[in-house]
Amino acid sequence: MNFRKVHSIFLIILTGLAPVQSINVSSIGVLLDGTEFTLVPNPSVKVGQLQDNAYTYTGADIVVHDYGITIDNYVTVVVIDTGLSDIQWKALEQNPEANVDIIGFLTETSSGLVKYITDPDDPYLDDQTVHYHGFAVISVLATIARSVKVIFVDLNNFGLEPYGFEYGEDKIWEWIDFHQASKDIDIVSWSWSIDYDFKSSTTQNYFDSLVNKGVIMISSAGNRGNYRNTDIEEDISYMYPQFYTDWYTIGSIDHETRSDGSGSTKGQKSAKSSWIESSTGGNHIVNWLAPGNGIPTLTQPYFDQTLEIYRGYWKYFCGTSGSAPYLAGIIALIITGYHNGIGSSTDPTVQKVVDILQYASSRSSFDQQMGYGYIDVYTAYGKAYMEGRLA
Repeated sequence: MNFRKVHSIFLIILTGLAPVQSINVSSIGVLLDGTEFTLVPNPSVKVGQLQDNAYTYTGADIVVHDYGITIDNYVTVVVIDTGLSDIQWKALEQNPEANVDIIGFLTETSSGLVKYITDPDDPYLDDQTVHYHGFAVISVLATIARSVKVIFVDLNNFGLEPYGFEYGEDKIWEWIDFHQASKDIDIVSWSWSIDYDFKSSTTQNYFDSLVNKGVIMISSAGNRGNYRNTDIEEDISYMYPQFYTDWYTIGSIDHETRSDGSGSTKGQKSAKSSWIESSTGGNHIVNWLAPGNGIPTLTQPYFDQTLEIYRGYWKYFCGTSGSAPYLAGIIALIITGYHNGIGSSTDPTVQKVVDILQYASSRSSFDQQMGYGYIDVYTAYGKAYMEGRLA
């Protein structure tokens, strides 16, 4: 019998969970919109049962589909991104292939007040004009971390929106730090940042405080030469998240044969992943990779009158913006596995999470382009469960 299947049966018995049933939703054709997307064929199988290469490559299909593991009520992910409409919010909660529980939308009013919205029908959301990237990013999280609680932190898109935080405002970190315990925040995932993120000298103190409280923070490495910490020619250091050692940086691995025209690079750093190996300034570390060369994400939300729910079309997306929430989903599974093992909501420390990630990494040694490679999801979940049992 295949080792993965033996391991699957073992963990099903160990956790007392039965495999979930297949989701039978017919695929829907849609015209391409000119962006770097192609239609995901038969999304009920490719996404709902995690049979796309983006999931089978890491073994996420075994844990999430075969085991039926959903995230417990004691894990919350903060996603920092630009905009989320009411329809997108509903589609992320109702989509039959994959969904999350958005418990709050954190933003800043035009007068500088912090506003926390818990209802997708709140009219305050109506004035947004840019709200695509966050929808795509959270949908990646939704495929791996089924039912996970999400708090969305709304960034102002280069000052073009009527409300939202400026990039890296300390108000963001102050709110997350203050509400960490009451909202049970475990993970911060950021797939969108620019070179003037952090303005205040107190920012590092908030980062340190969150780590000390057990919050693991990850950010995308960026795409195609962007997100460099240092301009080599100008010798200028930028303050991207990965500049700070409290953050773990995620690149993209090519998990299939989709390429940039130069041939397959399967198993290597994706052409979309921008890590600059020759840079020497700042904290130039890519810690892990996750699928992102072609990964299913939701786009174009709509109301399905047959099912009477909001949903979206699944398309392939390329970039490390998808890799970061993918790893956030794996970390949510690790924390859930630890909870299942210990028999309580006691969280593992950040170091314990990192140790589990290292244990399940595809590489045993660090590589400047690949970091420690990608995470084997069923190994990570099994290790987390046993670490909980032994705690």
